[in-house]
Amino acid sequence: MPAKIQQTVLYSPILDISSDQIGKYILLPGDPGRVPFLASFFDDVHEMAKKWTHVTHTGLLDGEKVSVVSTGMGCPAMATTLEELIRLGAHTFIRVGTSGTLQRKTDPTNLIITWGAARDERTSTRYQSLSFPAVADVDVTTALMEAAQNFSLGYQVGISQSKDAFYGEHDPLGMIASHALLEKQKTFRRSGMLCSEMEASTLFVISSVRSTRAGGIMMLGGSNPQSLENISRICARALKYLIQWDKESQRG
Repeated sequence: MPAKIQQTVLYSPILDISSDQIGKYILLPGDPGRVPFLASFFDDVHEMAKKWTHVTHTGLLDGEKVSVVSTGMGCPAMATTLEELIRLGAHTFIRVGTSGTLQRKTDPTNLIITWGAARDERTSTRYQSLSFPAVADVDVTTALMEAAQNFSLGYQVGISQSKDAFYGEHDPLGMIASHALLEKQKTFRRSGMLCSEMEASTLFVISSVRSTRAGGIMMLGGSNPQSLENISRICARALKYLIQWDKESQRG
């Protein structure tokens, strides 16, 4: 009789979950209130944990365990969440969030798939110097693009600004360094940067240095029911693609 392989169950103190409660494929919204809706596109969903801003729901897609875990707001919260999930065995991450547009002509109904992010924050410098690029994984980005095309939903692919200070962008005139902030926005806009958010750069840098993979998709401005449904459908379909591709390549 073959010996049984004993798997060690690991525990995450900040997320309050164990490794047997999450999947290897994770959606990462910032807002805990969005977790139930994102997870509703999975099968056999259960709430696994609820601590601070971190809510975890786990279900199945094509028989594979998948999870939605809220990170809270900003790069420090993203870093903490990501580190714990990686230590629990997760390897594929999609950031699902909102962002502010930097391009006045951008269609507000479009979704933004981020393939890279400007590291206008300091959390990621604890992992790599600023000369290291914050770029998304090619497979994750491709899966998001193909999923959006499958549903005939409008999207753009480009670079986001990841910042530390929310009001530095939304109320630059109220800041002491208003001139510098306005000039930075102008430079980013002229360079073709699409949007501004607060998590992607740290997600991309950590996923690179930890040998995992990540991508990001953003709604422009405040979310509305239709945008949230669209982005949820895209993310669930993208995870299905990644699971299928991984099975074909024996990664999963």
